[in-house]
Amino acid sequence: MKRFECRTAQPGFAAGQAFVIPSGQTGEYRPGTPEEEAARLEKAAEAMNRQLKAAQAQGASVDTALIDAEMMILNGDEFLGAARRSILGEDLSAPDAVTHAADKLCEMFSESGTDYIRERCEDIRGLASALNAQITGNDSEIPSEPFILVGSELSPGQILMTGTGSIRGILTETGSPTSHVSVLAGNLGIPYLFGLKDLPEKVQDRDYLILDGDDGTVCVDPPEETIREAEKRQAEVLQALEAQRTLAAGEKTRTIICANISRAEEADNLLEAGADGIGLFRSELLFLNSEQPPSEEEQFLAYRHAAEAMKGRNVVIRTMDIGSDKHAAWLSMPEEINPALGLRGLRVSLEHKELFRTQLRALLRAAVHGSIQIMVPMVASVWELDEIQEEIRIAEEELKQRDVPYRIPELGVMIETPAAVMIAPALAQKARFFSIGTNDLTQYTLAVDREARGMDRYFDPLHEAVLRMISLTVEAAHQKQIPVAVCGELAGDPRAVEQLIRIGVDELSVSAAKLSRVRSQAAEAEEKLAEEAKSKK
Repeated sequence: MKRFECRTAQPGFAAGQAFVIPSGQTGEYRPGTPEEEAARLEKAAEAMNRQLKAAQAQGASVDTALIDAEMMILNGDEFLGAARRSILGEDLSAPDAVTHAADKLCEMFSESGTDYIRERCEDIRGLASALNAQITGNDSEIPSEPFILVGSELSPGQILMTGTGSIRGILTETGSPTSHVSVLAGNLGIPYLFGLKDLPEKVQDRDYLILDGDDGTVCVDPPEETIREAEKRQAEVLQALEAQRTLAAGEKTRTIICANISRAEEADNLLEAGADGIGLFRSELLFLNSEQPPSEEEQFLAYRHAAEAMKGRNVVIRTMDIGSDKHAAWLSMPEEINPALGLRGLRVSLEHKELFRTQLRALLRAAVHGSIQIMVPMVASVWELDEIQEEIRIAEEELKQRDVPYRIPELGVMIETPAAVMIAPALAQKARFFSIGTNDLTQYTLAVDREARGMDRYFDPLHEAVLRMISLTVEAAHQKQIPVAVCGELAGDPRAVEQLIRIGVDELSVSAAKLSRVRSQAAEAEEKLAEEAKSKK
């Protein structure tokens, strides 16, 4: 038995045979004429687009924003366009052109001052590997039995096209806790380990693997007795997950359990998935996935779609959270030494008011069709909220002049900065609800860049200071009788659910794939608290 140390991106236990996705070109490839190679490239890209769209149709089982991002890279001029030009202009074979395009794109990303952007190279190289497998016909036959997916580098698309129902765990050579692969694995509840150097020499296709995300190890080809023990533990893990799903299907908790989405279409299956509402609709995808700002009508249709799909349940739409690591190609933004502390979130809205008013008009119009609420990100001062309310008033007047039906939604504040926590009593006098973004709140409270390499041990959302910030926010909100949600990653962290409920959080908003697990954990926590209350009487 060989045992190797890795790094944990997503915790958990998994055991099974390895299904290795080869990296780069394998076997002999005979290139044709430039025209033939270009045709092979187009055919392979079309096949991948079909597979990604099929994965996107799974709806609530995946974060479709990840697929959108994958398809944006795949079909972009800097990737597919560059590969096509290399074939026709430099006489490269289709696989070499794809690899060359990925290298150039990664070279451009590597010059970014933000680790998050640099780490997109992992997704790009995984995408290039998947596309080359399509071109060369080297895409491996997917095993009929559940497996552990292994690759030097993987993209979310490769995982989704493999079929998420059969994947017990993921193991890669390169990776990071903030990669899109890690986000997808977390949404699906799949353990993910990375950092195994020289992986192709250490793990072969069909090797038996045991992944332990708690201690960050992988065992390769253990003895029969160890395999039997691992299979028993794997069965217990799967039974526990199934029990959670069964319990949550009929469970009603005091704590409201909502879903986070990035696209309006993701709302279509949320009621069936058990969501009490939408706690976070990230509207910025409408702005980031286009070559020009979205029109009022385009935004209105998207917001209305989500509102109607939820049939009267609350739909909290965050105003465009652009800046930091999220860039719109059509919007001129200043070069900043530290974008996390620069023009982002609410600040972008207040600096580009015509753009913001277009969004507000769309939100006010869509609010006629359901229970839409507006949430503002990155608030740090009371005057910012006052200015937002003035912008809503102006948007209302513009709709009145056009004689367009509208409704003024409730306005909420996203608590993401220590400043917002400290002035929460004042904000609670003007807002109708709070939603705590624990990712940024942790970053700013602990002075740790959540996107920086090597900061994992310092970035702790369960740090006493962060929990105290959450507690202060809840206290201020409840004094004014307004509810508090948590919509950051902490809301879906199994270690945190009970603590958040003990603090008094009213709502947890998570990815759709985590709804049943979080509801089950919330029910257990509430039952435990009720028993404790009885014993004290």
